[in-house]
Amino acid sequence: MFQWSNRVLLALALALTMATGAWAQMASTTQNMRRVGARLACQCGCPDTVASCSMLGCSFSHPAKDKIAQMQAAGVPDQTIVDDFIKAYGKGIYRSEPNTFGWLVPYLALALGTVVVIWFVRRSRRLKPALVVDARLARYNDQIEQELQNLE
Repeated sequence: MFQWSNRVLLALALALTMATGAWAQMASTTQNMRRVGARLACQCGCPDTVASCSMLGCSFSHPAKDKIAQMQAAGVPDQTIVDDFIKAYGKGIYRSEPNTFGWLVPYLALALGTVVVIWFVRRSRRLKPALVVDARLARYNDQIEQELQNLE
């Protein structure tokens, strides 16, 4: 039977440590790339950002992600990366972060819709005013009632 020597165990522990470190660094790089990519619109024709483009083999987002990762590895700040993409592709590529108003719009729309529904229901349940009594109308109603009694 094979016995594990101290050298083999040490080599396995070192390899595992390096793999874990590489995975953690890759996850950190991916998270940093997504932070910057979320502020750039994908130019492949989809409405997504560079970070969220789900098109398989996208001709824009994959190279852009690589470029962002390379620039971040070189220590370039996020705003400089965004400015570089704006210079290359124009102002249409920039997507600003949602502000307070952007977060309030769906809730305000929901509140407005609720108010409209409540107003409509109350208005439709309100009693209708009685018909204006006109002398000719009253005479016709009496005539209709008499004719209905004659039918029976």
